Amino acid sequence: MIVTPVDGAIRVVMQVDHQQQCGLLADAWGNADFARPEPWDAVATAIAWHDEGWRGWEQAPGVQPGGQPAGFTELALDEHVAIHRASADAAAAQGDRVALLVGMHGVGLVMRRMGLDGPMPPLAERPPPVRQLMCDWARAARVHRGVIGEGRAVAEWSWSAYRILQAIDLLSLYLTWRGLASGERWTLPRVPRVPGDEAGAAITVTPVDRVTCALDPWPFAGDRVEAPVASRIIDDRAYPDPAALADALATASRRVVPLAVVPA
Repeated sequence: MIVTPVDGAIRVVMQVDHQQQCGLLADAWGNADFARPEPWDAVATAIAWHDEGWRGWEQAPGVQPGGQPAGFTELALDEHVAIHRASADAAAAQGDRVALLVGMHGVGLVMRRMGLDGPMPPLAERPPPVRQLMCDWARAARVHRGVIGEGRAVAEWSWSAYRILQAIDLLSLYLTWRGLASGERWTLPRVPRVPGDEAGAAITVTPVDRVTCALDPWPFAGDRVEAPVASRIIDDRAYPDPAALADALATASRRVVPLAVVPA
């Protein structure tokens, strides 16, 4: 869950609704300056499925020790790893390219996003659940690449596609979580302009108003992208147990937040 205090209440965006918003952004991705790595269908599907493992957890979400709803940053490492595994399992039914990218996303979240958030820590220094996830993903990746094929073209495709997934994921979090609500300025790092563009572009994200942000440089087609997201509004209070939170979410007021992205 993406949990944000808004106007004296709590706005909750489920991860599965966040990934649906990401799918809208993926549909609009690409222009003369930012090429779509082909095959693009697999990239767009991975973006729209990258958080599918949250679906089961969000049916019975947790609470923090003080009773606050547990957002995605408050979960224990074991829970995160289990969710990443579930996402990869769900993606496997969508094909090898999709599964490869969703698996990369999962391990990236416990490894500084594959270097996008700074140097990756040595695997030997990571906790056992992370080491096991990395080893299992490496085995699965070999299987997927055995079907897709090896070589420079596949490596460039997967690395470019992964970084676009990360850019769209982070942009959605900006819109639905702390960035836009707090009037912050974020950067989407190393966004590839073409496959093989190792350095990539640093895209700056700045607020325009409460529901709109601006990007520079602009990676989308057209001059505006509508990115609405479903949300639930619950009372800003302590919830005694997960059942109480689940009941509150089930009866919550539902709102579609009319978010949008424009060029700077």
